[in-house]
Amino acid sequence: MPAKAPVMPVPPPGVTVGRVDALAGLFSREAPLVLDLGCGNGLFLAGLAACEPGWNVLGIEKKEYRVRQARRRAGDLGNARVLHGEVLEVLSSLPPASVSRVYLLFSDPWPKRRHAVRRLVQEEFVALLHSRLEAGGTFFFATDAEEYLAWTQEKLSVNGWRIKGWAVPATWPMTEFEQRFASAGLNIWRLQASR
Repeated sequence: MPAKAPVMPVPPPGVTVGRVDALAGLFSREAPLVLDLGCGNGLFLAGLAACEPGWNVLGIEKKEYRVRQARRRAGDLGNARVLHGEVLEVLSSLPPASVSRVYLLFSDPWPKRRHAVRRLVQEEFVALLHSRLEAGGTFFFATDAEEYLAWTQEKLSVNGWRIKGWAVPATWPMTEFEQRFASAGLNIWRLQASR
């Protein structure tokens, strides 16, 4: 059995820490912090870090085997790291206004109405995200479920976000799920929102 990937410590919710403390040892330099929430196997994370060497790209993933995959894929990229943990807990551990961009790409849409409460995009998430983005910071969202897009737009607009479409360049890295959906000819719905 392979050795377990080390788990990065995450302060408990409600504990206030400074940027240096919360991110100590993760990156060797100061640079804009970009989050990939639910980074999966790290395909997008590694692609983004390679395309944008001036950014510090932090992936957050709750499934241990995916954390290992993402860490392997990020390999020697000095500006890419992966934390094992729950998105809300890790976001809570970051100081206010410390993040420049956040990507939430193809998270589980929980399509059944009774399961919608399991979606990551809820009022608590939107409020926390708003507090962690710096002024002018942007949240990017993509899904194959049009209903989840509408849900997300509603949650964001109620909280005063500026929402618009998000057109990605042809050279933009894709997630594993995006590759599957595009190959199957499925629609992909995107938005970007600024605080």
